[in-house]
Parts: sequence; C-alpha cells; structure tokens
Amino acid sequence: MKNLLTSIFLLLLLASPLFGQSSGDKKFAVRTSIFAHALTYNLDKNNVVGFHFGKLSVDINEDNIEKGVNTFIGVNHAYGFDCVNCDTFFIATLLGPYSAVFTTDDGSTYSYSGWSMNVRGGYGWYFENDISVLFGIGPSYGTWSKKSESLKSNKGYGKDVEDRVKKISFQPISSTPFFSIGYSF
Repeated sequence: MKNLLTSIFLLLLLASPLFGQSSGDKKFAVRTSIFAHALTYNLDKNNVVGFHFGKLSVDINEDNIEKGVNTFIGVNHAYGFDCVNCDTFFIATLLGPYSAVFTTDDGSTYSYSGWSMNVRGGYGWYFENDISVLFGIGPSYGTWSKKSESLKSNKGYGKDVEDRVKKISFQPISSTPFFSIGYSF
C-alpha cells in the first residue's frame, strides 16, 4: 500500500508538464472534514484526481449494535462543471478499500473489510483566499467480507451485525454526506 501511495504522489507531482499547465495555476488542494482528508491534483480546468484517507466512528445504539468504526483509504476523481477553482456544481467518485469493526452491546467485536465506491454530486464555493467549501450527497456501494469475530457471549448478536452490513451495502443516498473544507496551492 505504501508503494501505491508513493507512486500516486509522484505521478501527481510529475504530471504537470504532461498536461501543459503553467506554473501560475493552482495545481494542488488539501481537503479535510471531521473524519476524512485528501490531497488532490488539478489535471485541467475541470478535472481533479487525488487520494483520501480517514476514520469514522459512529455510535449506532440500535439492534444490539453499540458502535461501528470504519477506516478507509482510496483514490478519487472530481469534475467541476464550470471549473475546479470557482463556485460550481461538481460530481465526484471515490474508490478504495476499507475496514470496519462493529461492537455489540455485549462487547463482542466483528471485523469486516472490502471495497467501497461512492458517487457524490454537490456544490462547491471557492473564495479569493484559495479556501473552498464543498457539500454533496449521493449513493454508495460496498463489498463486505467478515474477517474476524471476538465473542463475549452467545447471545447471537452476530446476526444483527450481518443484517446491518447487508442493509448498508448499497445506499441510494449515503448516510454520510460529503462536506469538506480545502485550501488550493
């Protein structure tokens, strides 16, 4: 994974001459939200590629599931309809592997991993000080594979976790909206 991230970073650094951008253009942006972070590179006026990573902890407190912790890393692409560094509507895709750990009311843990794909449509505001704010929403799909379980009782809460995993495998509107603040340089 480390080699993949290094390769992507070097590609982003070396791609500028390939796409004919001048040195005065804002080529990079760092973006952050409460639980995710990204580094992106402007391919041209409308297209951005990059990578993201993060960790999301959610208190579920339903169906005998106390909480879930999702850790992820991946690549992304976004298209700004007017331009990347201006106020515009956008569509973004995010793809990558993740792992999730669910803890049930009895303290048992269930670990899953897989791949996820998210598509987000939304609007971005770009300010003169190179700060941007993005907000979007859209569908998400994830593949899930159970990796391990650590049982603290025989109450059968694993079935509740499996039902939840099936329920959130495809969401027409993701339960986690896209919101980030960024800086272009």
